[in-house]
This record gives sequence, C-alpha cells and structure tokens, in this order.
Amino acid sequence: MADTKSISPAELKRRLDDKKVEFLFDLRNEDEYKAWRIEGREDFPALNISQIDFVGEEDRHMDHFPKDKEIITVCAHGDSSRYTAELLTDKGYNAVNLEGGMDSWSEYYEIHKVTDSPLIYQIYRTARGCMTHVVVSGGDAFVIDANRHIEKIIAFTDSSGAKITRVIDTHLHADHISGGRDLARKAGAGFFMNPIDAEGATFSFEHLRDGMEIKAGGNRFFAIHTPGHTPGITSLLLNGRYLFTGDTIMKTDMGRPDLGGKAEEWAGMLYDTLFRKLKNLGDDIIILPSHADSIKEQDDNGVVSLTLGEVRRGSKLFSLTEERDFIMYILESLPKNPGSYEEMQKANLGLISPDEAKKKELEIGKNLCVMKKPEDV
Repeated sequence: MADTKSISPAELKRRLDDKKVEFLFDLRNEDEYKAWRIEGREDFPALNISQIDFVGEEDRHMDHFPKDKEIITVCAHGDSSRYTAELLTDKGYNAVNLEGGMDSWSEYYEIHKVTDSPLIYQIYRTARGCMTHVVVSGGDAFVIDANRHIEKIIAFTDSSGAKITRVIDTHLHADHISGGRDLARKAGAGFFMNPIDAEGATFSFEHLRDGMEIKAGGNRFFAIHTPGHTPGITSLLLNGRYLFTGDTIMKTDMGRPDLGGKAEEWAGMLYDTLFRKLKNLGDDIIILPSHADSIKEQDDNGVVSLTLGEVRRGSKLFSLTEERDFIMYILESLPKNPGSYEEMQKANLGLISPDEAKKKELEIGKNLCVMKKPEDV
C-alpha cells in the first residue's frame, strides 16, 4: 500500500476552525459514533461504517466516498483509520489519517487569552468541552477547575513565569476526572472546594464558602454559592467583573440538576440561584463557564464566554418566573443520566482510584452536563 498522509489533532482543529473539513470517515462502532463524534463550527459531510463492516468489504462501499474531496479517516486509536486511508489512497482517493484517532483527539488542548487586565487564560479540552481557567497576577497563578492532564497546566504556568498558589474546583465534577487535587499537591498550592459537594471525600481541602474573599496577586475573588447543578457549586466573581460559574451557567444553557438523583430538589435550588442569588449582578458581568457543548461556542479568538444579560435574554428558564413552572420545565426536559458519571464523582471524591486506562474509558463520550431536551442530544 502507498504511504499516506496523517494530520495531528492540532491540524484537524485548525481545519475545523477554518471550515475546511470536506469529508470525514469514522470507522468506530455505530453506538460509539452516535455518543461522541468530531464536530466543527459548521456541519460537514461525514460517514460512519464500522471497521468490522468495512474491512474486507471495501469495494461494496466505494460509491459512498467523494473523489473530489479530501477524506479524513478516524478510528478509536488511529490504526484502522491509517490502514483505511492507505487503502483509499491506493484506489485514487485523497485520504488522510487522524494521528492517534479519537484517543489523541480526546487529549488535545488549546490555550487562549481571555483578557489582558486582569490576565485570564482559558485552557480548552477541545473534544470534551472542558475548560480550565488560569488567572495570573503578580507572579501568582490562580487555577479554576483543572482538567486531569495537569502537565499541560503546569507547562503553561511555568512558561508564563507564574507559580500556582491556589487551585479551586467550583463543584464535584461528574463528566470528567478532576486534576485539581493532583495539581495542588504537585504545585504545593492550596486546594479549595465547597464542603457540601466534598462530603465523604477521602482527602483534606480548604473550605470554599459563600461570601468568602480570596486575594491572589492583585486580584480579588468573591465566592457566591450558586447551587442547582450540584448542591455545593460555588461561582467566583473576579474583581466585580468576571464570573466563573463552573457548570451553573454555560453558553448553551444551565447545568443540568439531575446528576445526583434529586432533580426536583436541585431544580428548586437552581431557581433560587438564578432569580435570587444572582439577581443583583448586572447584565454586563462576563461569564466564563467550565464547560462547552461544542466548539461552535468559541468566538473568533477561541474563547467561550457570554454576558449575564445574554443569558437572561436568551435562556428559556429566565422566562419562567414562577418556581413551579420552572421546575416542571426542567423535569420534562432532562436527557438520560449517563451511567459513567456516578463513577467519576466517586473518583473525584477519592473513593475509588481508577488507573489511566479506566480514566480514559470513563471520559469517553460527549459532555452531557448541559440542560438539553432529549431530542436535542
């Protein structure tokens, strides 16, 4: 077979941003593809035929492939897709392989500057939509919601000449393995979490409580308990201007309140958060969430953000001013609870210690923390 070209996750992301992905062929099983696939800023032609159905039966499927477009082949680990790209190339198609497959795509991160003053960076795990924020001031780095690949955070702060002094998890994460504790331990920094969410944790931590103020460099963070997605989730207001909401408010909608099995009770907490806790914050407050539903939420600079005013005007929930209507709408709109989320919560409390292979397995799939009607998932 002819040697074929490969592209890195970084190159794939650049093409997605430039809207230059012409055709994608995914060889994973149908259920894996439906649960989690590569998406762009706009839709592009994609084909899913499992490796088992394709290999050995290639000629049966050739009419599915365009001769006039570049075909990017993808599989779980990059081996089957490399073989397939070579096969397509031999048959006269223009095919390239995604190096490392969905494994490498899952671990690809971008770093974007949010603002110069205060100096805020957003570290974005592209495939999972998970975001870590780093606020740098006076040589101090304040880290919010660290992803588990902490070496990427450490490399970034080292390159910027900043020392990590505080690490905060806004809540007990259910959709990914937190890197907060490991990062704080390695950096010799304090690790903060609301004790409501950390109940039963096997590790020690500093308590993050409603109304407390934390100074870091020249910045001031004010903690606001904003329950709903979890009972202990706590947002951080930076210098009265930037609100790090964790999963309380995301760009698509609010964080779903059912991951603890108490949807009605937690939906009532979310109502209180939106209509009472955040009532006195102005529409110009800039929200920096910890999760995104897709890369479509990134702006031209790669940043995911929105204003509180945009949320109030755009979210259906803000039109439901009666608490019972609000709760019933949520209860009727919740998608299926992902089974792996409970296990990840246990890992984030230190109750279980999955190895690297198990961590990868638990994190497979699309981020499902946002409120969405079942038909939209």
